[in-house]
Amino acid sequence: MKIIHFLNEKNKEEKEVDSGSLLLGNNKGDYLWMKERPQSRYEGWFCRLQGKMQRIIESLEVEGAGEVTEIENGFGRFARKRGDLAEIFYLSESSHTFIYELSEDKRVNLYLDVRESYSSCELQDYRFNKEGNFAVLEFGDFGNRLFLVIKGGEVSDIKEAVSRHYLYDEKRNSPPSRKNVYRGLSLYGKRFVFSVAGNKKKAISEADKIFVRSFSGEQEEIDTLCAKKSLSGLLVSQEEGLCAGIPWFFQFWPRDEAISLKSLLSIDLEKGKRIFFRLLESGFTKGPGGVVNRDALGWLFKRADDVLPFLSVAEKEKLRRELKKYVEELLWGFTEDGFAVNRAHETWMDSLGRDGARIELQAMRLNMYRLAVRLSKRGSERKIYEGLEEKMRRKVKSAFFDGRCLADGYYPRNKVLEKTIRPNIFIAAYIYPDLLRKEEWIRCFESALESLWLSWGGLATLEKNSGNFRNEHTGENSESYHQGDSWFYLNNLAATVLYRFDKKRFASYIEKIMEASKEEIMWKGAAGCHGEVSSAKELRSEGCANQAWSSAMYLEAKEEMKRKK
Repeated sequence: MKIIHFLNEKNKEEKEVDSGSLLLGNNKGDYLWMKERPQSRYEGWFCRLQGKMQRIIESLEVEGAGEVTEIENGFGRFARKRGDLAEIFYLSESSHTFIYELSEDKRVNLYLDVRESYSSCELQDYRFNKEGNFAVLEFGDFGNRLFLVIKGGEVSDIKEAVSRHYLYDEKRNSPPSRKNVYRGLSLYGKRFVFSVAGNKKKAISEADKIFVRSFSGEQEEIDTLCAKKSLSGLLVSQEEGLCAGIPWFFQFWPRDEAISLKSLLSIDLEKGKRIFFRLLESGFTKGPGGVVNRDALGWLFKRADDVLPFLSVAEKEKLRRELKKYVEELLWGFTEDGFAVNRAHETWMDSLGRDGARIELQAMRLNMYRLAVRLSKRGSERKIYEGLEEKMRRKVKSAFFDGRCLADGYYPRNKVLEKTIRPNIFIAAYIYPDLLRKEEWIRCFESALESLWLSWGGLATLEKNSGNFRNEHTGENSESYHQGDSWFYLNNLAATVLYRFDKKRFASYIEKIMEASKEEIMWKGAAGCHGEVSSAKELRSEGCANQAWSSAMYLEAKEEMKRKK
């Protein structure tokens, strides 16, 4: 099939690919993800209702239509062609509403599967009624009711259970890969609006109001616009948060939000600031399910550099007080012999133990001390932070750096280094570049690239000669996650770091990384979205289809290279 990214007649790009999918998000936290045929229980139309991600529609099947020959990303809407027939998909930004249009009247089978995203519950029954120009489906009972309202064309009830075999989930080792859905309704016409709410009148009102929808795009490079649209589509305005990714990371993860904040501030300054202060005030190191993101704190205070120019005097004072409180807590509870320490599974490489003192956590603590110096009034408080920073910087360099390599970990109690080669030194250089001199960093980068570089344009998460290295993505089984898989956010961050330190020396690496990320955004996975990971073996779009920090770090890399040309 062909994928087209279309802004206007003078600004479009297209390419023939083996397969593709469309993925839309909106500021309500909803998403629409569709492939040519359903391959995952996370595909379809999902709505974020009362903080829960709810599947509503599994798929739409046009009777008698041929294979998908073209997907066009129109930045806010998608068009899909099956021969001469065109399908158009929109999501409302103001309500839980999905608009579906056809180029001509056709009969369409609507498949339903109303359930929470992670649930494997039995197929939920519904009641079907006609109310004037609206078809109304009611799910649940009493205080747990949900209404799906459809306006447009002719709608008739079928309610036939059919079995699905989701091959993508099976490949990802993500059970269950088989379940029943309803071939629920038969639609006939060319324009349909679907609206969901817990209140029937509200659902009817929204479906009626948004029966016609239009969109206009911006003048910008297409890959950049793709990344911006996919990142902003993960914002949930009413909850002032950013989903980590869709379809299955629709929660607010502190680390992911903090990493993404710089690019988010450039897209929507006020929303970005509100997320920054929500994180600052929330004691936010714990993510969904109580999972600890020990490095989220360091990322947030790194982002303070980006938000500071937009803060009032009162807001800066609030930041200073919160930073002081967090530093005191870390010195008391997560410091050994002057090093920043974490427990097992608390870093971003959370499928691994990685306890002790980790290199990126050292950089984050040092950056926090430096920020405290900047925010402190002259006097004893400032001198304390200056002393903490200088003493720790010397200790970290002495313990971790051997003149050519910067170790991934150190155990202060027994003074043992862990010399496994991983790409976390790029995070350390991004967060706190003053740990080493420029020429020392360059030697470290060259050494790391020898062991981690993937010829297609990425970095492995583990040295390739390790017995634990995995060349292929293992899906929901996390064996490959941080032992081979290449993460797009980290690739983009590494490109930014290499550009800052020596853009000429590392030009070929930078170019390959940016080309690979652009290829993944434009032509692989969900068209126009930046995915989570790729197998080390070759460039693929695997893991979560739209990952916030991937798009955020791609935008940051693009801006860095544009600004410093």
